[in-house]
Amino acid sequence: MNATRQPRGGSGAETNADWAVATDFGGHVRRFGAETLPISIGGAVVDDIAIEGVQGSIRIGVLDGVFFVDPGRGTRNLRVNGASVTATRKLAAGDVIALDSARLYCAIAGGTLTLGIEARVTAGDTAPPDLDELARAASAVDEFEIKPIAFRPDTQRAEGRKSRVPRPATLAAAAGFAVLAVLAWFAFTAKSVEFQFEPQAAEYSLPGTFLKLWLRDRVLLSAGKHRIAAQLPGYYPLNTEIDVGADRYQTLKLSFTKLPGKISLTAEPDVQASVSVDGQPLGRTPMTADIRPGKHRFEFSADRYLSEVRELDVTGGGEAQALNVAMTPSWAPVSLATDPPGAAVFVDGQAAGTTPAKLEIDAGTHELEARLPGYNAWQTTIAVAANQPQELPPVKLVQADGRIDLATKPESASVTVDGKFLGRTPVTLRLRPGRNHELTIAKPGYETVTRTLSIEADSGRKLAIDLVALYGDVEIDSAPQGAEVWVDGSRRAATPAKLELTAVEHRIEVRREGFASKNAEVTPRPGFAQTLRFELAALDQGSGSGYAQTIKTGLGQELKLIPAGEFTMGSPRSEPGRRSNEVQRPVKLSRAFYLGAREVTNAEFRAYQAEHDSGSFSGKTLNDDAQPVVRVKWEDAAQFLNWLSVKDGLQPVYEPHDGTWVPARPLRNGYRLPTEAEWEWAARFAKRDKPLVYPWGDELPAPDRSDNFADVSAADVLQSATLAVYSDGFPVAAPVGSFPADALGLYDIGGNVAEWVQDYYEITFEADVSGKPAVDPLGPADGRFHVIRGSSWRSYTKTDLRLAYRDYSGDAREDLGFRIARNLE
Repeated sequence: MNATRQPRGGSGAETNADWAVATDFGGHVRRFGAETLPISIGGAVVDDIAIEGVQGSIRIGVLDGVFFVDPGRGTRNLRVNGASVTATRKLAAGDVIALDSARLYCAIAGGTLTLGIEARVTAGDTAPPDLDELARAASAVDEFEIKPIAFRPDTQRAEGRKSRVPRPATLAAAAGFAVLAVLAWFAFTAKSVEFQFEPQAAEYSLPGTFLKLWLRDRVLLSAGKHRIAAQLPGYYPLNTEIDVGADRYQTLKLSFTKLPGKISLTAEPDVQASVSVDGQPLGRTPMTADIRPGKHRFEFSADRYLSEVRELDVTGGGEAQALNVAMTPSWAPVSLATDPPGAAVFVDGQAAGTTPAKLEIDAGTHELEARLPGYNAWQTTIAVAANQPQELPPVKLVQADGRIDLATKPESASVTVDGKFLGRTPVTLRLRPGRNHELTIAKPGYETVTRTLSIEADSGRKLAIDLVALYGDVEIDSAPQGAEVWVDGSRRAATPAKLELTAVEHRIEVRREGFASKNAEVTPRPGFAQTLRFELAALDQGSGSGYAQTIKTGLGQELKLIPAGEFTMGSPRSEPGRRSNEVQRPVKLSRAFYLGAREVTNAEFRAYQAEHDSGSFSGKTLNDDAQPVVRVKWEDAAQFLNWLSVKDGLQPVYEPHDGTWVPARPLRNGYRLPTEAEWEWAARFAKRDKPLVYPWGDELPAPDRSDNFADVSAADVLQSATLAVYSDGFPVAAPVGSFPADALGLYDIGGNVAEWVQDYYEITFEADVSGKPAVDPLGPADGRFHVIRGSSWRSYTKTDLRLAYRDYSGDAREDLGFRIARNLE
């Protein structure tokens, strides 16, 4: 069929498929399809449209606002809503016009009639709709010829035609064709939806959807939201909203939720055990509970019974399951009999029955006692295992002896009865009644007490004795005089002094400001005066004279005294391996200081931070307790030293500032990192005739086992160059102190791990031409990186093996640790 449109008076024609035509009083023809475009027909008004087909033609027009269709001569197959049309017929919204094998759908809105070519029908206009066939037809409709015609209303024929009332059969047919039209439209626009249920539904429906078409395992639905209801025995009913999209074919997946199981919980014996499921309280047995499907952990607990844990795979779906648990007593029956019987039994001091007795005693260790008037109390310690009965051997009670509760002031005096040592006061003595006993009480520094005792059976007598102290004279003097005298930690006098002290050992300490303290132990002898004289050495903060050569931290770490001195820091330009950041400059350390003999170990650092892990390198551990702690940042070291200072009653050195930690200036007396100047002085100059170049001396190669460097044993670990002829036996960090100490008693100062120092890093390119030494330098007040000194188990070049070598970092490393420093005061 050809479709042509032509304005009145025009001669041109154009064709198009799958489009609709609208006519209105404005004289425009509108085309609908992929787009809507108004088309002017030479400026003329289009009143009518002619459509020509194979089996005839039709005219569609409007008269007095009423749209109509009129069959042309020889037209044999014009149908409206399935009914044959042979004369002019009024058109209404929803009418379906069929000519040949094409069908036009009428829509009327706003005074406009829209004709849509809906489909090609292969079996007449009443064939049942098929979604795929309709889709193909919509794109394959033959072209129509649509043109305006000279049309005048046939008023005579209209007037002569009698008005006829439609017959019922005609109305029914029209209604049927209307329904078919709606169904056809629905079939053309509907979406084919498949529902997949997990598990498969027993039945399902779409209760709120009126227009739907079931096709075997799929259903035709319009796009948009629908509600689906489904049921499956053993599962919660499904009633949910679905959203059908724009795709022609869709699969929607829906899941059922299984009903809980009916679980019966009981315990034997019936002790009303508390039950929890997966850690959540549930109730007390016996009980029945709804439990969701799956594996669950049930815990049963009751007083004096061991907790019982069971796992149950709950089937769910309303299925009944039972879980019965046999509870194990947390106690055991203990049988005790005495001769004679009738003794009162006490468990941990609490009355528990009379012999013969069968006692229910909780698992564990308990004190058991049997008491009978006229007899000595019997006591024992028993270990009770849960649900393990015990029968103790029969107990033969012994007739009571005399009992004395003896106490002295002061305590801890030794007690001897009839020459036999019976303990130290306070003590309970059990003596044979009806006879005399010789009692002796002795304590150093006090008079010995001797008495004769006679005791009645089971008397329970209490005896308290005040001991008389013995004194001796001790004269204490010092040079210079005027020093404070401390006895057993208490200040007693100033030198010269004469003290009367009890005849026991005392610790005497003499202190004077500016001098080193001295102490001694003395035991005064009554009747014999003693004299103690102390020569006090003046304290010298420069040489360290008068100060202890070694002190210890609360963790037992040794710190060695390093004397003060002047030196030239850095290295000369002529030194092989020298770097540009080693500019020489004079430095003076005005005070001696303490420096850790060893690097801080993993064990020591974990006393502060238990979870610290130094890790490993190439499969070799760095985390043994005796290895130096590594993988710590500078700030980690500072906070460890603050923690240790507080632990030992010292002032913390580091304080927070702008998100990091900085040392207080001037330095406090707590533990800290050494300054760079202190580290280099101790490593290269102190107590040496000339400065060291390397930790072992001035020349390469290093003697074997000088310290821990990158030796031949580290070749496989480092996968890089190493010292080809040097061997120290450790591929990574060694336990601290594994190699000989230097002249100051310091271990690993030039090897094992490199060490953080206190200073911020800076580069000085020119020496101070004034020649004046920097006194006790602390380095820059701020910076981005901190200085690192010393070589490590990764070092092998002549540059980084030198003691003048300087490095820097802001991060932790696997070969970087630290050691402790502290001021004299």
